[in-house]
Amino acid sequence: MITKLKIANFKSHKNTELSAGNLTLLTGMNSSGKSSVLQSLLLLRQSFKKGRLKDGLDLNEPLCEIGLGDDALSRFATDNHIISFILQEENGENWNFQFNVEGKYHDTFIPKTGSEILELGKHSLDILFSNDFQYISSSRWANINSYPPDSYAVETEKQISLKNGQGELVAHFLNYYGESKNFSIISKLILHPNNHSSNLLEQVVEWEKEISPRISIKAEKKFDKFEIEYEYKGAGDNQPIQNLKSKNIGFGISYSLPVVAALLSAKPGALLIIENPEAHLHPRGQSKLAELIALVAQSGVQIFVETHSDHIFNGIRKAISQKKIDKDKVKVHFFELNEENISVPTEIHFYDNGRIVNYKEGLFDQFDNDLDELLGL
Repeated sequence: MITKLKIANFKSHKNTELSAGNLTLLTGMNSSGKSSVLQSLLLLRQSFKKGRLKDGLDLNEPLCEIGLGDDALSRFATDNHIISFILQEENGENWNFQFNVEGKYHDTFIPKTGSEILELGKHSLDILFSNDFQYISSSRWANINSYPPDSYAVETEKQISLKNGQGELVAHFLNYYGESKNFSIISKLILHPNNHSSNLLEQVVEWEKEISPRISIKAEKKFDKFEIEYEYKGAGDNQPIQNLKSKNIGFGISYSLPVVAALLSAKPGALLIIENPEAHLHPRGQSKLAELIALVAQSGVQIFVETHSDHIFNGIRKAISQKKIDKDKVKVHFFELNEENISVPTEIHFYDNGRIVNYKEGLFDQFDNDLDELLGL
């Protein structure tokens, strides 16, 4: 597991150091450096998967698009032009990745300094480079009729996304693993209380019901594509509404589907990166999704989440209070820009009851501020 991340001379990060836990939550104002933290990990993975990390950093495709060396280099890199990512493992070992942008400002590849070579299977940093990884971005596919197939990416690499974390393989993934007898959910912690089956698709359906009650989901292959069909069970003696396409149901259902599938299919020791899990969801759905995120993290999965949702934030606090996740496994960082427009994160700490130890102005306080104005306080 990654326990610490140091970022130097990358975009708005001049010299940032963050602690990481089973669940690491990144929040704060827009354009304050949250996404850049995730991109540091994504850049390392995409360069490794393309076989190029031994030589340097590949800035574009398939996980993120940074552009050119000048786009990646911090505007405040006055002492040198070296971008540095240092990852610390739970055993205390550091992995220092350094890339020299000097002379490469208009290039899409930045050469590596030093000769450190990664060997998969040798350390706990493997979770960033192995198949036990999922990236679900804020640019997810939703409300479409058919999804593409990719047998190798799904059936060998176990991926839900091909490009930019879009979740475009979720239909193929659920069709292949959803009801497979060779795949089952290991951790009983994450089984929904209404259904104790370890069947992946059944659990996906139960957790999606927290977003839209009585919904059911089928993932089927139709010719050379995969489709997700939805159904609403009838209440009492009422007949169900069947064979609904994604475009004819609530946007949040299909938008949250890759997130829920990634969480439920993750094995202990896996790594997930999720952007804005709350998108298009009703507050109750956001809160229940936060509960699932906490339970999956408690089960031994490492999760990095970027969010602007007070319901996700408070849902995690509630999970701490209800002992669904250990307080020490949660790391929350609130990002701001200082007067020089450099990213400055503050780690937020909690009491055992989920209350905040070190409150920061701007930390999900807009509801209270607006209410005070309405009440004339």
